[in-house]
Amino acid sequence: MLTARKNPLLNRLIYTFLIKVQLRSSFHRVYLRQAAPPPGSDSPPLIMFGNHSTWWDAHLMMALNEECWHTDGYVIVEDTQLVRYSFFRWCGAFSVNRRDPRSAVESMNYAISLLTAASRRGAPPRALLIFPQGKIRANDVRPLAFYQGAGRIASRTAQQVGACALYPIALRCEFIGEQKPDAFISVAHPVVVRKAEGADALDPRRITARMEQALTEELDRLRSDVVAYRLTSFTPLIQGARSINRIWDAVRGKEQIREVGIDPGE
Repeated sequence: MLTARKNPLLNRLIYTFLIKVQLRSSFHRVYLRQAAPPPGSDSPPLIMFGNHSTWWDAHLMMALNEECWHTDGYVIVEDTQLVRYSFFRWCGAFSVNRRDPRSAVESMNYAISLLTAASRRGAPPRALLIFPQGKIRANDVRPLAFYQGAGRIASRTAQQVGACALYPIALRCEFIGEQKPDAFISVAHPVVVRKAEGADALDPRRITARMEQALTEELDRLRSDVVAYRLTSFTPLIQGARSINRIWDAVRGKEQIREVGIDPGE
């Protein structure tokens, strides 16, 4: 397997000049809402898990972390992709080969070692980003059909350090009255797995089921709010490209049209 070669400086440069630039040029805005405060330095190791419905999903997750959460983040990437784009190892990416059970176990053990490694006092919590569906599937396909790997990682992490926090993160891209689409990131309350709750709570299959249910509920909530234009609960995370009609109106000194779902009373 290919291990991570995390480099904070290169990580920031790649995010700033590659990821963020693409998000700003391709979307009208990236929006965020969170049901709970971002994890702090006293948080247990955490797993960020989301639906995998677009090419943009990992970019959006990285934006959440770099702009808001600031965790020491790592991400599991298919080996064929990481071989091609190996510079993402500087951002904490490491490989998994699901076609080879022995290699998959090696990647899982490596993920657990990252999450449970001792860190200095006051350091940001360790975080693992994972897409448990394992491949891109349409946003509204149900059931989500998670692989069991994330549940196993969470179980063994909690056994070793006492707890693991699992954050369901729903992602959706939609055209909302602008030339370019808007991206939405909706973070639900974390599912916390604790060693003190006993063997049943640490069952990987039970953890995986809880994860799938929590993300399904958040995805359905996000879909309902977006299609109904109930957008006042979101705040802009990244300001993207302006629509050509807005640029043209500004050049002519015309009043800007109201944004769908954002203005009060919309």
